[in-house]
Amino acid sequence: MTAPVAATITVRATLAMLDGPKREIAEGVTNDRYVFWLGSGISRERVPDLRDVAKEVLTRLQSRIEQADPNCRFRKALNAVVTLATPSPDEWGRIDYAQQPDNWPDFDVLAARLVNNYARMLNVTVDGEEPDYILWNVLDAANVYANPAIEPDAEHLCLAALALEGVASEMPTANWDCLIERGVRLLAGAQPVLRVVVAPNDVRGNRLRANLYKFHGCAQAALDNEEQFRSLLVARSNQINGWVAQNPVMVPFLISFIVTRPTLMLGLSAQDSNIQGLFAAAQATMAWPWPSHPPAYAFSENALGADQEGLLQNVYHHDYTPANRPLMEAEALVQAYAKPLLLSLFLYVVTAKLKVLVTIGMPDLADADRDKLHEGLEYARNVIADNVAPNAAIVTELFGQCGRTMTMLRDGSLPNTTNGIYAPITAEPLHRMPADLTLAGGGVCQFAIASGLIGLGLARGLWTAAKADVTDSSSGSMVLTGRSGPAKVYFAANAHAAIRLGTNGLIAENDDAVIVHSHENPPPMPRYPRRAPGRTGLASVREVSIESLLADGTEVEDLLERFRSKVAL
Repeated sequence: MTAPVAATITVRATLAMLDGPKREIAEGVTNDRYVFWLGSGISRERVPDLRDVAKEVLTRLQSRIEQADPNCRFRKALNAVVTLATPSPDEWGRIDYAQQPDNWPDFDVLAARLVNNYARMLNVTVDGEEPDYILWNVLDAANVYANPAIEPDAEHLCLAALALEGVASEMPTANWDCLIERGVRLLAGAQPVLRVVVAPNDVRGNRLRANLYKFHGCAQAALDNEEQFRSLLVARSNQINGWVAQNPVMVPFLISFIVTRPTLMLGLSAQDSNIQGLFAAAQATMAWPWPSHPPAYAFSENALGADQEGLLQNVYHHDYTPANRPLMEAEALVQAYAKPLLLSLFLYVVTAKLKVLVTIGMPDLADADRDKLHEGLEYARNVIADNVAPNAAIVTELFGQCGRTMTMLRDGSLPNTTNGIYAPITAEPLHRMPADLTLAGGGVCQFAIASGLIGLGLARGLWTAAKADVTDSSSGSMVLTGRSGPAKVYFAANAHAAIRLGTNGLIAENDDAVIVHSHENPPPMPRYPRRAPGRTGLASVREVSIESLLADGTEVEDLLERFRSKVAL
């Protein structure tokens, strides 16, 4: 069987989709329009999926059976679970409760059938035990899903980066695991950027840049405070069916998101009746018209399932006609799973922010020249996209590279663990950036212009680019190689950052390097420590001021030539 397109699509192809037919969705994300609804699909490679859960239930119940007791309570519970898998008469004949289930010929088939019946399976009771015995004791779900050894995957890291960029401020999730929280800790350290809401009174806490609503409970919270949070782990059918009536605080809170902001579902099948009920209630409150701009509903899937189609039918209601249905469903489907989609959205968002910064830094730039700088930024973005893959190791390195560049730009230092490995371009979504009065004078606009020039040079073959060695503190932000050979490139937003590049030992006076200053070159300072000499024939450290270049003219072709001359590549 071939892998689904949504699983095999490349980052570059996903970006092409975001640049083209799904552009409205991408632009909606850059402006923090979408609420990210997150399901188990984003964690399937880190924690057990529903098929694994079904297998564990079968196996662990069977292991508890007292074989000599025909009325054993665990045999009774196991039989109730197996019955939910609707075995045929032949399959019943091959099931032997005296054998481990993985020896049953139809074990995989039975487990697969239980996936769509998982809530009823977990609702099976064991005589003499609490109603959640299978979940809490048999599966040991809290310890499994809060396991501190499980590291965040690419999806969780990308969500964390988008949250730090201010474009994923609302994230309701049905997941119990702590992988988004761990992703944020890796990228942001101890900075207060993520609020986690589990219990009803948590909604009263101060909102932060990103807000995670764990409306089916949290494994770590249940471990830390069993009395308060164990009952909030939602999985059993009676909990799901009664969830809306029993959650008078969280329900209207989530409905308000559905009513006021478009929905992007990632790894969420929407099969649970309580989730379907939320969207149906929202439609009754204030339905979204179709078409909406950006689209009111988007699903990161290979194809829409029956539950997702049912959700569209509920929320669009009267507009869901035979004539509209094909267009409506095509618009809602984003045929890329969360891994490639979230990484592509990150690259799209960062590039879109740099484009806005070019405009803020050069408000009088001619449209044709602005387009060339935007072209350079997109070309550089695509070069990165061609060289990354959505796996945790590569994504972590990419965010480390980005954090390194932005921290050196602003402070002339490397990231530290207190503040995490990543530093955003800005903490605001795109539409709020023009109102941020710190951007125009903060040096980041000139950094965006320099990035556009470098990308334009890449597109025209003036130089090639390679990533910095993050294990070497003196490797700069990147390496550009031109006719005269390779040079490490540093960016400095102000004189303070430029000086600290030397005092922190990140650059030495005889390094073959380029410092791109946002503002005027700082006055000469005491000599940087020397390193062993490299190649000769050029001044070791070349310095270029974007502010000075712009003062001599903003026509981009001329600007590129003068930049090229200064960096001497």
